Amino acid sequence: MTKNALILASDIMEQAQHSGRRAGTSLEAIASEQGDETMLAVLTEMDILTVAKIVREHDATIPSIATWLMDADSIKQLLNVEPSYWQNMDEDHVFCAQTEAHSLLTQIFLTTDDEEKQLDILKVIVEDDFGLLYLSLPFVGHDFSEMEEDEEQASGSIEELLMKIKSLSEEAYREVMTVSTNGTLENIEITLKQNANKQRVTALEMDTDDMFAPL
Repeated sequence: MTKNALILASDIMEQAQHSGRRAGTSLEAIASEQGDETMLAVLTEMDILTVAKIVREHDATIPSIATWLMDADSIKQLLNVEPSYWQNMDEDHVFCAQTEAHSLLTQIFLTTDDEEKQLDILKVIVEDDFGLLYLSLPFVGHDFSEMEEDEEQASGSIEELLMKIKSLSEEAYREVMTVSTNGTLENIEITLKQNANKQRVTALEMDTDDMFAPL
């Protein structure tokens, strides 16, 4: 299994350099043809930066299978490194960190019905300082005072995401509201980028060390 997973992971990572969406489709094919266990073994052999690239090139309409099957700690790592891609967006692309965060969090919390797993993920994210900042980012600057909680929110909307968080954990909801109310978009974005770039450097250094490890 390990040798097969390594071969498959190498192929997926090469595909991801050109297209995260195509690499995600290949992961789905592995899960369909060889089972979720094999697909998870392949994910385990992949670096988190590549996984982040795959996931961020999907959205709630076409979610990545990785966000459904990754465990809570892996999701936390994903959120820690994903902002390192923000500064590489093309200048002619209308970029908004809130939109990027909203898209990724929507994949995680609004595309499956496994609330037990979602709660585990939410708890791990909130316990991490940078995870909490990422989780709060979509809501910074928004006024939710007139939102009717008992009304059905638009599918995939910021309001729906917020109500999902509240339904999973009132404590997490309060933490998110505190950060999003007191924080500024610029400071949170800068902090997330700085941490993500540190994570990227560390991940790349570990990959380089692995190259020279004895076989």
